[in-house]
Amino acid sequence: MPAELLLLPAGLLISLLCSSVGLGGGIFMVPLLLWLGLSPHTAVGTSLFAITVVACSSTLAYALQRRIDYRTGLLLDSLDVPGAVAGAYLTTMLAGGTLSRLFGVVLLGVGCHLWLRRETGEEVPPSFTLRPVLVTAAGSFASGFVSGMFGIGGGIVDEAVMLLGLGMSLKLSAGTAMFGMSLTTLPAFLSHLLLGHFSPSHALPLAAGCALGGPLGAITSRGLSTRTLQRVLAAVILLVGIRLVLRAG
Repeated sequence: MPAELLLLPAGLLISLLCSSVGLGGGIFMVPLLLWLGLSPHTAVGTSLFAITVVACSSTLAYALQRRIDYRTGLLLDSLDVPGAVAGAYLTTMLAGGTLSRLFGVVLLGVGCHLWLRRETGEEVPPSFTLRPVLVTAAGSFASGFVSGMFGIGGGIVDEAVMLLGLGMSLKLSAGTAMFGMSLTTLPAFLSHLLLGHFSPSHALPLAAGCALGGPLGAITSRGLSTRTLQRVLAAVILLVGIRLVLRAG
């Protein structure tokens, strides 16, 4: 059996897990595609196609469940681009290894906090007074900054902002994060497509699995407790933090 066929069940499992907590799954897809022999740029472009499918399909499922705060999702996208530009620029000026290690340690702290956290947050959108607006806008810039500097998705930052900064429940923040992701991943994918960073033979089975796993993740999350979802998210964040610390050497 061609190795590419393994991407369908892999895409299903990755997207089911990640979409249930508001993540796209790139942290798992890119290493898998690299293991299958793709170049780093092609792996990123191919994974972005699959993440677009995850984001759009799960957004539809979350919308049907009325578990999206559209206002927060749009504001969390508002400063992604300036943040990404700033992050990419700073990589040319600062020692990447030290910054990667520091951010990894921060993620380890966030992951541990979410794992131990007893509060489950509010399942209603936050009131948009000055403080929540400023927190969300700052989070949007930080999300783009992290993507531009470290090459990882900003979904983790978006979730941290909604859960810890805005006091939202993961039952609401997950759908909101996927909605925001659905607006930003397609342009990112098209940029890589124009540069030739795309492998259809890998993308199609991976995306097929994601088309199934995205809505299933949204449906599954509805039946799980908020604390269980928080611990799933915490485990993923801890994995990313460990990866960043180890990558820094």
